[in-house]
Amino acid sequence: SNMAGRSIAEVAVEIALDEAKRGVFETANSNRGSRIDEYQRLANNTLGQAWCAKFVFWCFEQAAARVGAKNPLPRIWDAGQLENWAIAQKKTVTIPALGDVFVKEHRHVGLVAGRLMTSGTIQSVEGNTWAGTKFENRREGVYVLNNTKVVKCAFMRLV
Repeated sequence: SNMAGRSIAEVAVEIALDEAKRGVFETANSNRGSRIDEYQRLANNTLGQAWCAKFVFWCFEQAAARVGAKNPLPRIWDAGQLENWAIAQKKTVTIPALGDVFVKEHRHVGLVAGRLMTSGTIQSVEGNTWAGTKFENRREGVYVLNNTKVVKCAFMRLV
């Protein structure tokens, strides 16, 4: 497909949405799974760790390769540390847009997949999460969510 004029962030969202469509799930909520192990290996070659930030990094890495540019996302897997990096690098934005990376409640990382809605929520695509069930019944994986509250998130724009 034609990548001219496409930002890495936009392409990263497409890639993330494709991952959600393909149905990426953990095996027994163990932070493991064949596809999840791929995210983990690319990030820091350590399996079984929390992988929300690794998923976003993986998407940006694929997108950067497609557009022939350098991945603007640092190799930081801790959500709070990533948020601190964004603040220090003056990458934070108040109004989220497609392709922004967010840190929710200083402990979870995701990608903005749509514009800010009047309800004060965004559509997002996230790894190491679940949807619409009680915690005990959850199936961790990659999901598109529509209920991420903007007030709970710090947003960063990388490109």
